[in-house]
Amino acid sequence: MSKRTNPLLPALQAGMTRREVWPSIGCGVLLAGNSMCARTAEPSPVAETAYGRVRGVSLRGVHIFRGIPYGGPAEGGRRFLPPAKPAKWAGVRDAKVTGPRCVQGPGNILLSPLIGEYFGGGRPDRVEISRQDDSENCLVLNVLTPGLRGKRPVMFYIHGGGLSGGSSVLTLLGDGLVREQDVVLVGVNHRLNVFGYTYLGGLSSKYAAGNAGQLDLVAALQWVRENIARFGGDPANVMIFGESGGGAKVSALMAMPATKGLFHRASVQSGSALRVGTAEAGTELARKLLANLGLHESQVDELPKIPADKLFAAARAAGLGGTMVVDGHSIPQQTWDPTAPEVSATVPLLVGNDKDESTLFSLKNEALFSLDDAGLRASLVKAGTAEGDLDSLLALYRRDHPADSPTDLYFRISTDRGARRNAIRQAERKAEQGRANVYMWYCQWNTPLGQGKFKIKSFHTCDLPLTMRLVRFPESEQLSRQLAGAWAAFARTGNPSQKGLAWPAYTLAERATMIFDGPKSEVVNDPDRDERRMVRDRPSAGPL
Repeated sequence: MSKRTNPLLPALQAGMTRREVWPSIGCGVLLAGNSMCARTAEPSPVAETAYGRVRGVSLRGVHIFRGIPYGGPAEGGRRFLPPAKPAKWAGVRDAKVTGPRCVQGPGNILLSPLIGEYFGGGRPDRVEISRQDDSENCLVLNVLTPGLRGKRPVMFYIHGGGLSGGSSVLTLLGDGLVREQDVVLVGVNHRLNVFGYTYLGGLSSKYAAGNAGQLDLVAALQWVRENIARFGGDPANVMIFGESGGGAKVSALMAMPATKGLFHRASVQSGSALRVGTAEAGTELARKLLANLGLHESQVDELPKIPADKLFAAARAAGLGGTMVVDGHSIPQQTWDPTAPEVSATVPLLVGNDKDESTLFSLKNEALFSLDDAGLRASLVKAGTAEGDLDSLLALYRRDHPADSPTDLYFRISTDRGARRNAIRQAERKAEQGRANVYMWYCQWNTPLGQGKFKIKSFHTCDLPLTMRLVRFPESEQLSRQLAGAWAAFARTGNPSQKGLAWPAYTLAERATMIFDGPKSEVVNDPDRDERRMVRDRPSAGPL
């Protein structure tokens, strides 16, 4: 291919190497060989931070900076401790290559054979973009912005993966959201699993401030307050949002005194966590880790000396994925139990979940996808439903959802008893607090994903790529625009209403809930009211 027709040429001329082009450009049309990217390539942008200058890439009207340090080294003597500030650097630092994620097990949502292409919005560059190294020194973030000047709302994304895995790589595909909604998007990597969520404060006062992974997020928010104005963002208008484990982290951040004033809106997507662990339980887990390494609890200071891969393997073998705890310092008391946290009382909240949360986690249980009535009853009992409740429970659900198959009913009921129940309780407690609005949503669009009878429908996290304007199926284009528009409107004003889609706040009297669906999205007051009342005191026995 000649230079005249080479679609990579604009990026190369912008200062990128061929190795950097594919993971950086965020322009899937390159593989189609047309000239759109050539027409939209711009000189590499350079932004100032308090620690030095960074150079990103700019294509299709969005400046993309990757792997910017917001914290210092977290290995060796810094392991398990609160994050340090990054060291300053001279000259201009390249921010064109994806920064490392925390040491973790194999896997990447963008490479999943079932949902990877869905999460990547069908973009052919998703595989290359998803490549990233693992390291303890993972305190880096991404910034996507339409321009380095201005005061745009900041959408600060906290990734899922429980407390054990994941990264911010999805934000590198979020240029469509940034471009269309004129927002600044930030994605953050932080310490996870044994490195970020091991509580040692019960064994040594040196580690009294626990929840290091959460303190990393606080440090990243402090970096945003200090630096985001130089990226065209408004440090006085920051929204934090996260799905699944990211939602649990958002829930906890809302209860941490150190976050006061660092964010101004919050969104929890299928991750409403109302409690964290106790210091006593966290200490027992730490003892288990030490024992698995052949160490006594008096040898806790040996843990920072153990190679990262060995430490991670030992924690994994012990079944330790990490836990947040009430340590009396970073998290001084229970987060959302019995009431909404006072420290974030004036922060508006957006909260909700998807209809079929547990389908994604049930693919190894083939029987659940081909239930008959007897199998439905048996599966519900196994999941913790009292046999005496079955007849009334099923009669109610069949009355209101007559088209649902036994498999559909199983996943709907398990979601209602788990993720939806928790989301509603979180919304109720925020509404009861009465200091800021809360907005409730529920996504019931059935994705076409699955093979044969294994249809995962409105699965856990299915709304997230749509919110980022990543659309794999044309029939979800309108839904994606509505989700992205609502989240951006909420980031901008604290109210998710948009033209043609008014969204009233959730109150205990009306319980207005936005029902997101492909054909039509609309507000319904107290949807499935009788089901909500029935499952309120019957929580799921499973992880949801």
